[in-house]
Amino acid sequence: PPIIFNAGFQVKKKQFLRNFATIILFGAAGTLISFVIITFGAMGLFSKLDVGPLELGDYLAIGAIFSATDSVCTLQVLNQDEAPLLYSLVFGEGVVNDATSVVLFNAIQNIDINHFDVFVLLQFIGKFLYLFFTSTVLGVAAGLLSAYIIKKLCFARHSTDREVAIMILMAYLSYMLSMLLDLSGILTVFFCGIVMSHYTWHNV
Repeated sequence: PPIIFNAGFQVKKKQFLRNFATIILFGAAGTLISFVIITFGAMGLFSKLDVGPLELGDYLAIGAIFSATDSVCTLQVLNQDEAPLLYSLVFGEGVVNDATSVVLFNAIQNIDINHFDVFVLLQFIGKFLYLFFTSTVLGVAAGLLSAYIIKKLCFARHSTDREVAIMILMAYLSYMLSMLLDLSGILTVFFCGIVMSHYTWHNV
């Protein structure tokens, strides 16, 4: 979470928002394609290895787990100033990928695989949109609240250490609250970092 918050805090917002549609395409559609490939690959591989009796839901869960990518190491290698487009695409894809993977896994646990129909598909899409927008709103709200607190609190004025401590605590609080509500903590802390860099930092 600290690395994701730092990346969101320092991300070039114009570049990120300009490529938002491409990021959604890579993060959502790319994750779904990876999910399907890994699921069918696990079916073929486990049947040849004679791994214990697994149901369809187990294979789908494996696909959802392994379709989640970790872009943190890649972001440490990439330089945002040298390759701003690539950096924003990789980072944005990692954030959306996290949300998509969480929705996939939760949907597999809550949906009856044996009775899959159009209603179940619509329910899955609704859960994804709910997770994405709720996590985003929570992060934005935490960022705005931190800006308001730092601006209004008297004891934190003229004390940079206290103001920065409040920022860090609010970012961590947004992450913990998101995880408590079964949302995407990565998505929440990312948007919290964006809002803090735009509003809160100017009150410090």
